[in-house]
Amino acid sequence: MSGPPAKRGYLITVEGIDGAGKSTQVGLLATMLSERGYRTVVTCEPGATPLGREVRRLVLETDLDLTPVAELLLFLADRAEHVARVIRPALAEGAIVLCDRFSDSTIAYQGYGRQADLGRVHRWDAESRDGVSADLTLLLDCSVSLAVQRHRRDADRYQALDVAFHQRVRDGFLALAAAAPARVHRIESSGDLATVSAAVARVTLAWLASRQG
Repeated sequence: MSGPPAKRGYLITVEGIDGAGKSTQVGLLATMLSERGYRTVVTCEPGATPLGREVRRLVLETDLDLTPVAELLLFLADRAEHVARVIRPALAEGAIVLCDRFSDSTIAYQGYGRQADLGRVHRWDAESRDGVSADLTLLLDCSVSLAVQRHRRDADRYQALDVAFHQRVRDGFLALAAAAPARVHRIESSGDLATVSAAVARVTLAWLASRQG
C-alpha cells in the first residue's frame, strides 16, 4: 500500500545514546517511506554541511580540550547552518526530513551529560533553530551497558566517555520524552534489527496517517 507525498514538510528526528542504533534505523526508515511514495531527505547532526563536518572533526575526532560552553556553541552553530541550508528548504518543498540527531541530543548531551546550565541550553538551542522544531521524535532507547558493547570497537571521543556520562545522557533523553509525550515516542532498541525496524515503521506510519486524515 502506497501513500501520497506529505501535504507539507515534516521534520522527523531520531534520537538516542551512542549505540542505540539511530543511523541504521534512519536509513531503513527512509527506504520504507520512499517505497510508499513519500519524498524523504536524510540528514544528520553534526556533519550535513561543510561547517558541520568541521564541527564534527573538532569535537569528535581531535584532542582539542574544549570547555562545555564552547562545545555547546559549536554544535549550535552547526544547527543554525543546518536549518538554514538543509532542513528549512526541504520542508518548504514538502519533503519528510529524517534527521539523525537534533535539538534533543544537544539538551541531553550538553545539558545533562556535560551538566551545562539547562535553561541556557534550551534558550540557545531555540535561537539556533530559528522557529524550526521536530514534528515527531523517535527515541531509540536501550541500556547504557548494551550501547557501550555496540560501539566499543570504533568509539569516538564522546563514545569513549565513562558510563556515568552516558547514563546522564540517557536520563536526559527519558526526561525529554516524559515532558513531550505527544512528540517523543520511545522505542525499545535492545531487540534485533527487524523488530526495532518494525516498531519504527509502525509508529511513523501511524503518525503520518493521523496528519493526513
